[in-house]
Amino acid sequence: MEDYTLSLALFDFLPVIVAAIGFYMICRYCAIVGHSTGAWVVGIPLLAVTGGFLKATWKTIVAVSGISIQWMSDQLFFFLASSYVLMATLVIRSLAAESRGRPLHDDWWHLPAIGAAVIVVAALLLKQSYEERYWSFLLLGVLSICNLVFAVRLIAHSFVRRNWLSAGLFVVNLVVAYTLVALARIPEQTVQLQWYEEVLNLFATSAFAVAAWHLLKRANAREFR
Repeated sequence: MEDYTLSLALFDFLPVIVAAIGFYMICRYCAIVGHSTGAWVVGIPLLAVTGGFLKATWKTIVAVSGISIQWMSDQLFFFLASSYVLMATLVIRSLAAESRGRPLHDDWWHLPAIGAAVIVVAALLLKQSYEERYWSFLLLGVLSICNLVFAVRLIAHSFVRRNWLSAGLFVVNLVVAYTLVALARIPEQTVQLQWYEEVLNLFATSAFAVAAWHLLKRANAREFR
C-alpha cells in the first residue's frame, strides 16, 4: 500500500492550484499577443490541472482510508500529455502569429486536439492489451517532448523580449521539473523524500506562475499603453 500522510496529501493540492494560475496566465498572454480568444483560455488550464487534482484526491483517500482507487492514480499522464500537446501548439502558433502581425486562427486547436485524442486512445489500448506499463511510457514521452518545446519556446521568447525575470524563472521551472522526474525514479519513496519532492514541485510551479504573470503584466501594459 502507498505510504502517504494526510498532511502530505493535502499539501499536494497547492502546486496544482498554483499551476492552474500559471497555465491560465500563459493562455491569457497567448490570447493577447495572438489577438484571439475562446473557451480554450479557460479550458486548457482546466484540462492541465484535472489530472493533478484527481491525483491529489487519490492520495488523500489513501491517507484517510487506505483505499487505493487505481484509476484516479493512473489518469495523471492522460490529462498532462493531452494538455501539453495543446499548450505547446498554442505557444508556437500564437507567437508565430504575433511575429507575422496576424491574428491567431480561431480553429488553431482543432488539429492538436485530434492528435491528443489519438494519443490518449493509443495509450488506453496499450493499457488494456498489456500488463506492462507501455501506456505510461507513451504518455510520458509525449509529455516530455511537449513540455520541452513549450518551455524552450517561452524561454527564447522571454529573452527576445528582454524579460530576464520570466526567462530565468522558466529555466528554473524546467530544471526542477527534470530533477523531480529523476527523484521519482528512486525505488524507495519514503515520506521524507515525498515531502522533498512536493516542496520542490511547489517551488517549480511558483516559479512558472510568476514567470507567466510577468509576461502577462508586460503584455497588458503594451495593450493599454
